[in-house]
Parts: sequence; structure tokens; C-alpha cells
Amino acid sequence: MAEKIEGVTLVKKENYAILTVDIPATRNALNVPTLKYMEELVDDVIADPAMHAMILTGGGEKSFIAGADISQLVKMSPEDSRYSIEVGHALFSKIERMDIPVIAAINGFCLGGGLEIAMSCDIRICSANARFGQPEINIAMIPGWGATLRLARMVGESRAKYMILTGKMIKSDKALDWGLVSEVYEDVATLREKAEELAKELASKSPITMKMDKVMMYDSANKQPTDIAQRDALALGLLFTTHDAKEGLRAFLEKRSPEYKGC
Repeated sequence: MAEKIEGVTLVKKENYAILTVDIPATRNALNVPTLKYMEELVDDVIADPAMHAMILTGGGEKSFIAGADISQLVKMSPEDSRYSIEVGHALFSKIERMDIPVIAAINGFCLGGGLEIAMSCDIRICSANARFGQPEINIAMIPGWGATLRLARMVGESRAKYMILTGKMIKSDKALDWGLVSEVYEDVATLREKAEELAKELASKSPITMKMDKVMMYDSANKQPTDIAQRDALALGLLFTTHDAKEGLRAFLEKRSPEYKGC
């Protein structure tokens, strides 16, 4: 069992969860104990069949997650550094591969490891004061938790190189223009409200179809339509055997809300 980290909390609502990092002294920076405790909380969400969506956010108004904890980095040996990278990748990959949709509600600084964990989420929304960056170059380090892959996929290679090689931050409007986030809200209070509205909406969808959509999108990276045609046909054929698909079709025809069961 991981050490409990003060300020890292999981709140479960009726059918979605909110994972919050609220450590003001470090602007919610990540270190190994925090990452391991977050993974334990994520495992709790994964194990709970009532949870159909998750929100990841930071506490306060100014910072989502401001990167790795530099006060800990400076003390690390090469072996310590390698271990921290492995722990971060384990958590971020687990978030990325969750069966349920994960929303990053980005309130303020989203830098370094903060941007990397946000990119492992399915949907990113932010407040207008959000700032995004991979500033590792400014301390002669590299982004070690997946940015060199995920950022290029999301904003394109040229823009990713600009962010990683210059270390400069971009504002929320540019993040929206570049496709890094889906929505920008005027303030943090509105962001939190909209994040919960979105979580409720996603949680109302068929869990089995949501899982299949996520698996197929993850598997489709760098493939051509001809590479996935047979897979898509098989997946859709499987869906047609499920209660949820039949219920969704019937509910549409009967002009009512569907009642999904996840099977």
C-alpha cells in the first residue's frame, strides 16, 4: 500500500470520480510518493464498477500540476531518476488505458509532468488562466514521461518541437487553437462545473461501447483505414450481441433515454 499523501484526494459521486492534487507549497508538483499514491487511487476507481468516468484536476485557482518536484530531482541518483520515470509512465499509461473516459480539468499552470499526465487523459478542458509548457530544457533536462510522443501526436511535430526545444509556455487560447484542449472556460469555478457536467454526460453512455471506443482509438494510432477495416467489422459485430447496443437502438426509435447495463 502506498503512503497516503496529504492533499491528494479521491471523491466518488454517483457514477464518476474526481481525483484532485492539492499541494500548494509545490504548485501540485509530482514526485514518486505522490505518483504511487495517485496510482493506488486510480486502481480504486478501476475496481469500482459504479464509476463510469473520472476527472483529474488540481486544487486552488492557479495550478493544475506544475511539473515534477525539482527539490526532489536535484537529490536523485541516476538510478533514482530511472525509477521515477518508470513510476510516472506506469501511472500515465494506466490512466490512458482505463476503460472509462478521463477528463483533465486544467486550472492554471500545466507544465512538464503536469502536461504529460494531462495528455494521458482522454479529454482536456481548461480555464482561461491555464498555461501549458514543457520547460525541462530550461534546467537541462528532458520531458521523461511521454511528451516526446504524445505532444507530437496532439499538436503536430513542428509545434511539439517548438514547445520542447524552447521551453516556452503557451496560453489557453493557443492550446485550443492547436487542439491541445477541447474547451476553454472563463474561470476556474466554471471549469469545475463544466467538468462535472461532462463527466455526468459521459457516465450516461454505454460502458461497454465506451471501453471499445477507447481501445480501438488507442490501437489505431499510425494505422491506415485498410489496416483496421476487419477489426472494426468484428468489433461492431460483437457490439450487436450486447444488451447496450440493442437498448440504444430501441431507445432511439422509442424516443426515450436508454438504460445501459454495461453488457
